[in-house]
Amino acid sequence: MTQRPQNIYDRYHAHVYFGPDTVEQARALCQQAGAIFKVTVGRVHEREVGPHPHWSCQLAFDSAEFERLIPWLEQHRNGLDVFVHGLTGDDLADHTTHASWLGQASVLKLDMFRR
Repeated sequence: MTQRPQNIYDRYHAHVYFGPDTVEQARALCQQAGAIFKVTVGRVHEREVGPHPHWSCQLAFDSAEFERLIPWLEQHRNGLDVFVHGLTGDDLADHTTHASWLGQASVLKLDMFRR
């Protein structure tokens, strides 16, 4: 079972995943989130970046915004998958133990975090 996001950390990233056919949908979703919520919208990466196995756009936010943003993302993602994780300073744990999903989970490329 996929773990659902819980507001238990001070800061978070949400990575909106997309592909060539959904890039404009993802771009619009991230722009809307940036206009409505107190989030920092990252670049729309039309290639795989870091541990992410799909094209993605990052939303950075804190726990104060979590309770508004996560339900909104769930309602407006329209089939896009969103990877959500806390930021604790331990990148491996953040992308595994502290990870949750809106939609389908993907296997991340975690070798870059292995000690």
